[in-house]
Amino acid sequence: MAMSRSVLIAIVAVIIIVVGIALYFLLAQQQAPAVTLKIGAIMELTGDLARDGIVCKRGYDVWIKAVEQMGGITIGGKLYKVELRYYDTRSDPGQAAAAVEKAVSDRMDILLGPYSTANTLGTIPVVNRYGIPMFAGSPEGSALPKAGSPYVFQTLLTVNESPLAFGTIIPRYGIKIAALVSANDAFSQGLAATFRDMLRNLNIQILVDESFPVDITDLKPIMSRVAAAQPELIIVAAHPTHHILAAKALKEIGYNPKMMIIHYGIDSPDTIQNVGPIGDGILGLIMWKPAVNYKDPVFKDVLSFLKLWNETFPGVSPDYTAVSCAATASYVVALLQKYGIEPPLNKDKWDRIKSLAEQERIETILGPIKYSTDPKHWHVNMELINSVMIVQFQGGKLVVVYPDSVKEADLVFPKPPWR
Repeated sequence: MAMSRSVLIAIVAVIIIVVGIALYFLLAQQQAPAVTLKIGAIMELTGDLARDGIVCKRGYDVWIKAVEQMGGITIGGKLYKVELRYYDTRSDPGQAAAAVEKAVSDRMDILLGPYSTANTLGTIPVVNRYGIPMFAGSPEGSALPKAGSPYVFQTLLTVNESPLAFGTIIPRYGIKIAALVSANDAFSQGLAATFRDMLRNLNIQILVDESFPVDITDLKPIMSRVAAAQPELIIVAAHPTHHILAAKALKEIGYNPKMMIIHYGIDSPDTIQNVGPIGDGILGLIMWKPAVNYKDPVFKDVLSFLKLWNETFPGVSPDYTAVSCAATASYVVALLQKYGIEPPLNKDKWDRIKSLAEQERIETILGPIKYSTDPKHWHVNMELINSVMIVQFQGGKLVVVYPDSVKEADLVFPKPPWR
C-alpha cells in the first residue's frame, strides 16, 4: 500500500529532528571542556608572610582570569576547563608540607609553589615522595637549588646571582663602612650571606650584622644600634614588611645613611606606598619592567597582560614577583599544550613534564623561561640573569639607575634626607 504524503513528511521530519539533535550534541561535546585541569597553588594566605603571599596570589589570580576569558585551555585538540585551588601554608614550612599532601589527595594535576623559600623547602619531602612537579614563581633562596629536588622548579634568580649588580655600583662611591640587618628565614639569610661576602670582597667593614625574627613588628631597637654605629651603607635583607619597618624606624630615629639597599620587594605595592613617599634615594633590585612586549601562551603579550591586570587590580602596579607567578603558570600550560599532555595527570606524565621542563625554553610575559640543570643553579631560570636592574626611589617613584645601558636616571648619592 502506498505511503500517504502526510506520513512521508512526518517520517522525514522525524529523521531531520533526530539528525539535528545528534549533530547538536556532537558539536557541544567537541566545544565543551572535556575534563578539568586541576592546579594546586601552595600559598601563604595567613600567618606572618600573608601580606607578601598576596603578591603571588595576585599573579595567579590574573592568570586564571585570562584562562577563563579564553574558555579554558586546548590540549591535544580538546578544550579543558582549568581549576586553580589554593592551599594555605599558614606561613609555616610544616603546614606547607601538609598543604601538598592535601593537594595530592584532592587529585591536583600539578602544583604552583609558595611565596617564600622556607615554605617551599617545607614542601620538598612530600613533592619528592609523590613525584609531582611544582613550579615556584616567587622564591629566590639559594637553599632551593642546593636541595636539588628533581621536581621543584624556580622561576626567579636566587640570592646567589641577583645581588651581584650591587657589587658593581657600590665601589663607585667610596663606601668604607656598612651595617647589615636580616630576617632569620632561609631566603633572607641566604641573601645576607651573599651581601656579607660581597662587602668583604670590597674591603668594606661591617660594623653591625644582626638578624631578627620574621614576625617582628618593631625594628626601632635594631635600627637604633645601627644608627649608633654611623654606617655609610645600610643593607636590609628581608621582606617588604621589614623594609617598611626599617625605613620608618630610621626616619623616626633621624639617621640617614649615604646609601640604603633593601634589595627584594622594592617594587611591591606595599613598599611603593609606604616607603616611596619618605625614602628618596633607597635602592633595590627588580627583574622585570614592561618595556619589552614579550609574547605569552595565555596572555598573548605584555600589553594584554597589563590591560587585564589594571582591570583586575586598579591602582596597583604589578611587581616582578606577581609577573613571575603569572608567567610560571603560563609556562606550565604551554608545556602541556606543546607535547599534548592531557589531564588527568599521573606519575608517568609527571616524570615526562619534569624531563621536558629541563629542556624547554618558552617565552612568557616575564621573558624566556628555561630551567637550568647545572648543579650550581639547579632548576633556576637563568634566562633572567640579563634582566636584573637596580632601581632607586626618586621623587617617590622608582627609576632604573643600573645597568648604565638602560638607566632612566643617574643614581642619586648621597641619599637625600628623609621626607
